[in-house]
Amino acid sequence: GVEEGGREEWMMVPGEHDFLKGISKSDFRGRKFKNSKSKRDTAPAEPINPEVLAEVHAIQQAYQESRGPSLLDAHRQSKAKQQQDKTAEDWKWNRDKNLDDGRRVDKNALQMVLGGASTELKSKFQSGQR
Repeated sequence: GVEEGGREEWMMVPGEHDFLKGISKSDFRGRKFKNSKSKRDTAPAEPINPEVLAEVHAIQQAYQESRGPSLLDAHRQSKAKQQQDKTAEDWKWNRDKNLDDGRRVDKNALQMVLGGASTELKSKFQSGQR
C-alpha cells in the first residue's frame, strides 16, 4: 500500500542482502599473472615468396613517388630556404623600431586611449607626497 509521503512500502523498507554471503571464497585468492605467450605466437611464420615480396615493394615505391613530398617536408624545406636567404648583413638594428616591436600596446595608441586622464586625476585627488 501507499504510506504517508506517497511512497510505497518497498521503497521505505531496507533490503535483505547479506554482504558476507555475497562474497565467494574464490574472490580472496590473489591474481596470478601469466607471463607466457599464447600458442598462436609460437608457430613460426611462413616465409614469403620473394617474387611477391618484390612486387609489394615495387607497388609501395610507385605509391610513394606518386604522392610527392609531405606537407611537413615541404614546410621544412621552405623554412630552411628562408634561413639560408637571411644573412647577417640583411638585418640592421634600429633602436626606435626594434625596441617598439616587442610592445603589446603602441605608445601613440595608449596616449590616444588615455588622453589626459593622468592630469585630470591629479587635479581631482591630492597627491600622495606632502
